[in-house]
Amino acid sequence: MRKFAFLDLDGTIIDHNQVISPRVKEAITTATANGHKVFIATGRSYPELYPSLFSLPFSGLITANGAYVELGDQVLTDHSIDQAGIAEWTDYFRRAGATWIWQGKDHFYPSENFLDFFRLSGKSNRAATGDWAAYLEQITPYLAKGIPTSAGKCMFYLSPEAPSSFEEAHRLFGDRYMVIPGSVAVRVGEVVELGVKGVNKGTAVREVLKYFGGDRAQAVAIGDSINDYEMVREAGIGVCLAGGAEKLRKIADWIAPPIEEDGVAAAFKRFGLLDPA
Repeated sequence: MRKFAFLDLDGTIIDHNQVISPRVKEAITTATANGHKVFIATGRSYPELYPSLFSLPFSGLITANGAYVELGDQVLTDHSIDQAGIAEWTDYFRRAGATWIWQGKDHFYPSENFLDFFRLSGKSNRAATGDWAAYLEQITPYLAKGIPTSAGKCMFYLSPEAPSSFEEAHRLFGDRYMVIPGSVAVRVGEVVELGVKGVNKGTAVREVLKYFGGDRAQAVAIGDSINDYEMVREAGIGVCLAGGAEKLRKIADWIAPPIEEDGVAAAFKRFGLLDPA
């Protein structure tokens, strides 16, 4: 039976140093050659995808936590936060002492000093964990100044001294927007992601399966973070990598080895993706 595999990127196939292991690359290539379909399903927006990813035989892309879905030359879904919503959130960021980056299909709009969150990786507890030099190089051509008129999602950082928190952001906006803990690891402070209400990786998985005439019993979803929750719940087989978010581990059908032990490759073997469809 043909299977549809949906793979988170960061913490699932891309490690904190922005590297994909040869064994995972081989598993993706073998699964596709055997007639299965493998999709990227990431919180990253399109400009954050490394060119090397496109050398792997993915059948489509779910990006921006499900807001943008592309299958070959066809855009299946393209959701965005409107200008009024962006203005409201930006006012909150300024009151809360946050730094942020609005993420769109073609451009990124960082606040002043936000990119230090990645530039200072390895040098500050208030920066992303790991080596993000390749990431900064990737997004630099897409950076723009100012505030956009629309965006698929946003990521923001709150320092320990910020007069706000994830809980307050969720209380203020959670009834109208997706507000979830961010998937980028940081030792001090909080990273938060926001997006269109009711849009997530799970809704995108349903759209992809519908397009191909597949059903959830054929779907294998693999992730490690809170933004993978709906996707793992939606799939017939939901997999969380060891060390992933507790909320995700609780609903997963199987806990795979951690990324350092090529958990995705292990899941592909266990659930038949390395066998002919």
